[in-house]
Amino acid sequence: MPETTMSKINPLSTLSLVLIALGGACLLAFNLIGSTIDAQGVLHEPFGLIPIGWLLIACGVVLGLTSLTPAALRLLKPRSYP
Repeated sequence: MPETTMSKINPLSTLSLVLIALGGACLLAFNLIGSTIDAQGVLHEPFGLIPIGWLLIACGVVLGLTSLTPAALRLLKPRSYP
């Protein structure tokens, strides 16, 4: 059975892209929601989105590098021809 292009995609690479996109969405949401100061002078902001966003981005980058390492090692491995 011939392999299609979709069957060659590593699921970990896809997951890493999803994590990076979710992290970017958290940081974008933080900027779009904005911060307000109420009548008593208390600052209200969605601060929790910042560490969650950076954590998702970091996990996505680490997972992406982990999933791409075997492919990079295969490319660097010397080939033996008969």
